[in-house]
Amino acid sequence: MTSKSTLGNALAKSLGYPYVEGDDLHPASNVAKMSAGTPLTDADREPWLALIRRTAESMTLNHTAKAAQKPGVVISSSALKHYYREILRGRWKVEGAPAPEKVPTTYFVFIDGDEDVLRERMEKRPGHFMKASMLDSQLKTLESPVGEEDAVVVSLQDSTEEQVRKAVEGLNELIGIRT
Repeated sequence: MTSKSTLGNALAKSLGYPYVEGDDLHPASNVAKMSAGTPLTDADREPWLALIRRTAESMTLNHTAKAAQKPGVVISSSALKHYYREILRGRWKVEGAPAPEKVPTTYFVFIDGDEDVLRERMEKRPGHFMKASMLDSQLKTLESPVGEEDAVVVSLQDSTEEQVRKAVEGLNELIGIRT
């Protein structure tokens, strides 16, 4: 079973793109809140999501990786609500965020899994600021991307290799590449 970070890294390698751990972009105030077991609010998340979007835009527009057919980047994050994904798509303007010069297309890979399995895995990861006790608030907040036009779903139960295979297959289908 794979975490979003493990899948993101493996997917980036498969596609020939750089990888960014979205959690690393959280401001210190967000990390402190989560470390204390306090769920983030929309107001906490919006600047972080806007930073993820700006990072994706910058890296995509400046991408020079030779392995990839198109410029891109893989960034892992918990884009729990539809409007969070709209921020990441560049369709929802966050106050204070600059307008992009060019809007790269955004795709999502959603790891779908059982709550009990998620909780068990979160309890086993050492030293992460996001504690298992916050899973309930995340699941309550979750607006599943299943059925959104730019989302691919993989199973939490699959191996990392199988998740990558399914993600690449689904992404290729979304962008019109026949394999």
